[in-house]
Amino acid sequence: MEKIIGLNAVREALDGSKNIEKIEIYKGTNKDRIRDILSKASKKNIKIFYTDKRQENSQGIAALVSEYDYYLELNEFLEKVLAKQRSIVLVLDQIQDPRNFGAIIRSAECFGVDGIIIQDRNSVSVTETVVKSSTGAIEHVDIIKVTNVSDSMDKLKKYGYFIYGAEADGETEYYNEPFPEKLCLVLGSEGKGMRKKVKEHCDKILNIPMHGKINSLNVSVANGILLAEISKNK
Repeated sequence: MEKIIGLNAVREALDGSKNIEKIEIYKGTNKDRIRDILSKASKKNIKIFYTDKRQENSQGIAALVSEYDYYLELNEFLEKVLAKQRSIVLVLDQIQDPRNFGAIIRSAECFGVDGIIIQDRNSVSVTETVVKSSTGAIEHVDIIKVTNVSDSMDKLKKYGYFIYGAEADGETEYYNEPFPEKLCLVLGSEGKGMRKKVKEHCDKILNIPMHGKINSLNVSVANGILLAEISKNK
């Protein structure tokens, strides 16, 4: 893992395309000097760690950049899959937890998903934790990073994909759906679910009936249940 040190270097890394896994800040650093860095890191869901040790020439700040680069452009991905008669694509709407992301990738590989679309901000990226949690599955599933999730869903529709969302209040039980050969499954974030605009771009919303005292499943668990049913139908 590469370490970038110094205020300007870290700022440039945040503004660029580097895959920053975390930022380390010396506890004695003046917060006013790094206010913009903290703001940008928060918007990109990058973890901040405070340390008692100050690295020489670092100005009290360092960013650790992951060596992993698994991303494809959407058009590049479509060129690979449009010729396929059957295709499953996942869309993750602002998933935050790297372990959830890794587990989703693992299930996706097991059930034949072609690619996973994530947003380039406010979402967990491919980090060392994600790679480890996927237990090697990430080597076999394309990860596509996009600027606008809703626009990407509309583009998939134009190429014949039917878009399913998944939420507790969905109108259709997942096991009653005759899944088409080309489909996209959208999963929302751990705390808030799908954003309203993303939900509006879905063709149908599925639900997983539950009979316990709590009314929600971990997103990676829900993903596995839905993909197993989709796989069975195919």
